[in-house]
Amino acid sequence: MPHSAVQIPVPDLEPVVRARLERRDPDAVPADPDDTVAHITLLGPFAGLSDLTDGVLDELERFFSDVTAFDFRLTGISSFPGGTVYLAPSPAAPFRQLTHELSRLFPEHPPYGGAFDDVVPHLTVPMPEGEDVTALEFELGSRLPISTYAREAVLFWWEPGASRTIATFPFGTSAA
Repeated sequence: MPHSAVQIPVPDLEPVVRARLERRDPDAVPADPDDTVAHITLLGPFAGLSDLTDGVLDELERFFSDVTAFDFRLTGISSFPGGTVYLAPSPAAPFRQLTHELSRLFPEHPPYGGAFDDVVPHLTVPMPEGEDVTALEFELGSRLPISTYAREAVLFWWEPGASRTIATFPFGTSAA
């Protein structure tokens, strides 16, 4: 189902995630190569296109202008009970805090549509047909942990054949 999401892009993992998504679900890959598909979701599903007003975009811009950029590491490969494979960020607390603050700002959009009681920050790694975690471990093995940096959030629209970045919100742009 088409939806928007507030995400932190992780460009360091883009080659791995994009290539796997192209093999698993090519319609989900944005046409613009500058749109990062490797990400950690903060709040999604978020608003529909018609609800993404200037006011909503301004609120998101103000919110992220007060966020301080931070370092994190992707430490290991895990999977949820349903089989979704992901990389866990460490520390996870900044992602949880941002998610909780956004859900207070936009209570009509609970994290993951309210489907889960606990927020587990993660970077989903697509698993193409016929591959298992062993293939991913081989691909990433010696690169883990991966040190990276959160410096912005994006509002992304997910729709088969039409996925795209709607807006980018750099961290720490408010006047000191």
